[in-house]
Amino acid sequence: MMGVLLHVIGDAINNVGVIIVALVIWKAESHSRYYADPAISLFIAIMIFFSVIPLVKKTGIILLDTVPVGLNPQDVRYDLEQVPGVISVHELHIRRLNQRKTIASAHVVVSSRVLENFVELAKVLNECFHAYGIHSATLQPELADEGSEGGDTASISSTQGLRRRNASSRSVCRITCGTTTCEALTCCN
Repeated sequence: MMGVLLHVIGDAINNVGVIIVALVIWKAESHSRYYADPAISLFIAIMIFFSVIPLVKKTGIILLDTVPVGLNPQDVRYDLEQVPGVISVHELHIRRLNQRKTIASAHVVVSSRVLENFVELAKVLNECFHAYGIHSATLQPELADEGSEGGDTASISSTQGLRRRNASSRSVCRITCGTTTCEALTCCN
């Protein structure tokens, strides 16, 4: 929309400039009156160029899937992992959808007993995302290894839910891409 607005304003200024130059060439007596046309053309070109630079920056930020300024994905991951029932979070991707909306996706590792009520857990996780200004999040639950609940990667506490003890459990992806040979498996690094 900003591009359309700039285009319409640029065309309007261009038309006004052409009318003014036509009047100058028609009514002026000096031989330098013919410099008015290239001068106004150069002015219009410079004005359009400098007004388009912010638009190109904003568009580039969106097209490059950047994280919004001031939002640290590590902080979001940490807060999500503090929610009772979450063992770990990985494959967290946060990006701008447009100039106003930020979206996210994440793999959330939970135990089998938490998986049964994942919808309730997802509501709490979405509230956490909302606190960071992310109003659309796709959450993919992953089931933790049954042996890990009392082992190295997580422990069960009645007041705090599941917690990860070992930071290396965060990077383990339990759902792989598949076995297609057309491209390297990249779902989980």
